[in-house]
Formats: sequence, structure tokens, C-alpha cells
Amino acid sequence: MLSSVYTSFASSLSDMSQNPVSVFIFGTLVLLIAALFIATMSPSWRNALVKIRLLERDESPTSLLTWIIGIIILVKLIQGFLIQPFIVDGGSMLPTYHNQEFLLVDKFSYLIGKPHRGDVMIFKLYEGETNPYNGKYLIKRVIGLPGEHIVVRNGVTIIYNKDYPNGFTVEESFVAYKDIQKNADVTLDDHHYFMMGDNRTQSYDSRDWGPLDSANIRGQVLFRIFPLSKLSYEPGQYKYDK
Repeated sequence: MLSSVYTSFASSLSDMSQNPVSVFIFGTLVLLIAALFIATMSPSWRNALVKIRLLERDESPTSLLTWIIGIIILVKLIQGFLIQPFIVDGGSMLPTYHNQEFLLVDKFSYLIGKPHRGDVMIFKLYEGETNPYNGKYLIKRVIGLPGEHIVVRNGVTIIYNKDYPNGFTVEESFVAYKDIQKNADVTLDDHHYFMMGDNRTQSYDSRDWGPLDSANIRGQVLFRIFPLSKLSYEPGQYKYDK
């Protein structure tokens, strides 16, 4: 039990450390909680918090401390099952997403349903301890679905499945930077997906490390929040007819 709790806590800290916004918020809350805890035992600390208007004159530090802890628990539940913030790092999804864009990730949809071709997905990559991306969050687009045979050759993606046994060429109008050097030929089992970045020339994806295990999926992009000029719902989402 303790081992499970420790693992969950360590994973949560690891996730947070990859998000500068989360690091700032977490650090601020730790300082505030520490100050309130000290204020419960030290009148001088309580008076100092009143002076800087963190506390009202008739407000108990314990009361505010309880509210903050409750909010943290609520936020963690929301982050665990509904929505999680994500900051784009790098140019592997250009021109759809740019470096340092702030996104909100929908985690709930994949709890009740499955990914579709064209979804922009956030996931964690696990590919050996020596890999620089091991344990890191990545953002890529779903190209191949479970049970399909994917062939990538000379910048063209062909998919074979039960509906198209002779294969069909995947429409990829979202790809502005093609790569004719990196190829792949993969057959997916029932719980793996084939992922590629829109910027094929700079994307480290399933052409390099293979199919993505569905257990590592975290969610799909729901909103682009920053920059405000690009505020949008499901940005870059591509709906396939096939």
C-alpha cells in the first residue's frame, strides 16, 4: 500500500516538474501552507499575514488552511480524471502547434471512448532509461489505429485494415514539412497506436520508437489557451471520413 502511494506521489511530482506553470503554482501553495501552519502557532506570524491581507482580522489560519487543502484535492481530482494543462515543447507539431503554447488536455473522453485517427494526443513515452524522452510527455497526431498495418515510405502513409485490405493513402493536409528519409512498416495489435508529428522532418515519433501503448495515453487537446490570439477549441483536430 505504502509503495503504491509513494509511486503515485512520485509520478505526480514528475508530471508537475515538466510544466513550469504547475511548478510555480505548487511552489506558491507550499509557501502559503507553510506560512499558515506557522501562523496557527505564532500570533506574530498571524498578524503579519493580516497586514499583507492574506488573512482577515477575524479569520483563523486553520480555516484558510483547510480551504486551500480542499482546493488542492479538488484540483488534483480534476487533473487526474478530467483536464490537465500542457505546454508545447519544441517544433515537432509545426505548423499546427508552436513552442510554448499553453493547452488544456481532455482526459475524460479517452476514459469513456477510444482515440480516432486525426486526434492530437498527449501521452507519456516509455522507451528505456537511456532514452532522453523516457518518462516525458509528448504531443503527436494519431495516424494508425489498433489492428491496422501502416506503411510510411517516401513521405507517403498507406494504411491497410479490414475495410481497406488493399490499403488507402492517408490524407495529410496538416503536414507542411514532409520527410522522405524516415520510413516505417508496422502492424499494430489491439492496444497500440501509430503516432506522428505534423512536422515530419523534426518529429521523434512512432517511426523511431514504434507503436504507442494505449496505457500511456493521457488525453487529447481540448483548448489552446495561450497565446490568446490563437485561443481555440480542439485546435488542429482533423476528422477523417474513412
